[in-house]
Amino acid sequence: MKKFIFAVAAIALLCCIVIAPAACNKVEMSYDTSTKYGIYWFGDDNYDYVRSGANMDKKYFDPDKPTFVFAHGWEPDKKNSTDGLFEDFVTHKETVSKTGTSDIRDYAKILKEQGYNVACLSWFSYASSLSDLFNYIWLNFDGGYALSVRFAMELALVLGESYDGEVKMVGHSYGSQLALATTYQLVKLQEKKAFENDSIIPTRMTLADPYFGATVLISGWDKIKSNGISLTNEPLNEREPSALFADIMDYVVGKKDIAVDMYFGMSMASTMYYKYDGSDQNFEKLSKVASVVKSNGLKEKYGDTNIHNLVRDWTLLSIVDKAVMYDQDGNLAPSGGATDEQIKAMRGKCYNQTYKGFDLSKDSLRLVDRATEQF
Repeated sequence: MKKFIFAVAAIALLCCIVIAPAACNKVEMSYDTSTKYGIYWFGDDNYDYVRSGANMDKKYFDPDKPTFVFAHGWEPDKKNSTDGLFEDFVTHKETVSKTGTSDIRDYAKILKEQGYNVACLSWFSYASSLSDLFNYIWLNFDGGYALSVRFAMELALVLGESYDGEVKMVGHSYGSQLALATTYQLVKLQEKKAFENDSIIPTRMTLADPYFGATVLISGWDKIKSNGISLTNEPLNEREPSALFADIMDYVVGKKDIAVDMYFGMSMASTMYYKYDGSDQNFEKLSKVASVVKSNGLKEKYGDTNIHNLVRDWTLLSIVDKAVMYDQDGNLAPSGGATDEQIKAMRGKCYNQTYKGFDLSKDSLRLVDRATEQF
């Protein structure tokens, strides 16, 4: 009898090693509700939202609807929000004060009316220490999986194996790193057989003034620069955030053909971390898989350090208003109003936003001929 049990165990182990190694490495996903970070889903009324969970009411998540997910960045505006949530879905107070606009939008309400499930990757209680955010997103959070892994698991569990809608992932500032890292972890979780459903992977990533940041602003960089990314253990290999961002973006687009549009703004957030003369392999890698826009008109009108949140609202407005942009030759240019397939057709193209003011109805983009001019 003992020999029989031993033989069965040996066969099971052999199957695990030889026949189905992926199954042995399967990651078990679960909701982590021990803290207030997580994915929050908006209902039909103001200040009506719930944290992810099983069997949510359809007013929060309807599996028959497309899904819009927003990742906020550093220091959500507590004066305009409850737990950091609602500021991320209304016109930012800086946009109002700097542009004088009276067109205040509630993005979540509009998107719900347009038929979307609306969710926020909310880490509001932890997004206040700038030096820790890279670690939280990519490497480690509270002694366990990084936030990107936890958000990826939570999103996958909510959508489930039967979901067949689209997922739009939008990030602002450091939230752009969180949006990309979460998408990367979804791809990796699928590879590890945590789920099979391709529809859980975002079909579109739209990034508003992504923040990359210098390594001197990352806590303990000298100690962590060779660490591995959470869950996957892919080594950082001392890559600057801008290099890591380009590599990961290249990977996820190569794997899943995701449509990516990026809107650069403030120098300290994005534009200073790449060279645009063709000599920077990181930017060239990034731009080959995405369409890239520099917000030059906004910068000239309002100043470099004042447009970080203006770019956020420009991007979100272009999404909810389905604003379509054109270049100097009358060809379609990137915006939230362009379809996924149209954005894919713009991969490798770089544009300058032109209008010196905050009015999308008057705006246009200029396609840069990188063979003859500097982007």
